[in-house]
Amino acid sequence: MIDSKLLKQKEELTQTKEIHFLDVENNYRFERKFTIPINRSVKSLVRIIKENRTFFREVFQQRKINNIYFDTVGYNDYFDNVLGVSDRKKIRIRWYGEMFGKIEKPILEIKIKKGLVGDKWSYKLKPFILDNNFLSDDIQKVFLVSNLPLPILESLKMVFPSLLNSYQRRYFLSADKKFRATLDFELQYHKIENRFNNFNLKPSLDPNKIVELKYKLEHDNLANKVTTQFPFRLNKNSKYVNGMNTIKQFPQ
Repeated sequence: MIDSKLLKQKEELTQTKEIHFLDVENNYRFERKFTIPINRSVKSLVRIIKENRTFFREVFQQRKINNIYFDTVGYNDYFDNVLGVSDRKKIRIRWYGEMFGKIEKPILEIKIKKGLVGDKWSYKLKPFILDNNFLSDDIQKVFLVSNLPLPILESLKMVFPSLLNSYQRRYFLSADKKFRATLDFELQYHKIENRFNNFNLKPSLDPNKIVELKYKLEHDNLANKVTTQFPFRLNKNSKYVNGMNTIKQFPQ
């Protein structure tokens, strides 16, 4: 598992150029998530975002995001999130476009949550195949050949694939470029096992939509001017937790 020792090692790795992400010196940011009523259409949500007085405009192209999430045997990361543990992590592989087949540009992402703010470390991985022949051992081999920092590589030996999901995302940027908003919809969840996968099975569909506001720590004093114009309720929302609750029964 990744613990406080690894957080210290991150600083050392950064200084030796072995860790690869942007804004190394100040990468923490706020991520505010909003609960959206199911009956809201994507079209209406786009209009609401653009009508915000921060003057959001759509940037980039809409794209499909795919993730393989990882967890420990005891699902420590899942339960840390459910229980609201202040310092926690989330490990996933992310890519864009088609979910299955040869994954050409996968990215390993480790999201670190400390209280209300989060950080994300990103590492390029070697391509791999995701199909019914996929085994957990296959992805461990990808980790081994992807030139990952040793502390990261060691921590990955403790986790296994726990959830496969996908969703569509649209991106928005405020006129002053201090705030980014995303709109996620068409969420799907697949079971993924260490062995004997069958991705031909119909995925579990999630009708919810998620609006997320992201900004750096120094802009928090301006954030209320943005959030109060959204007719949505701020809420803790985790696609990983939602997906795990959908595909797996946990004891209450």
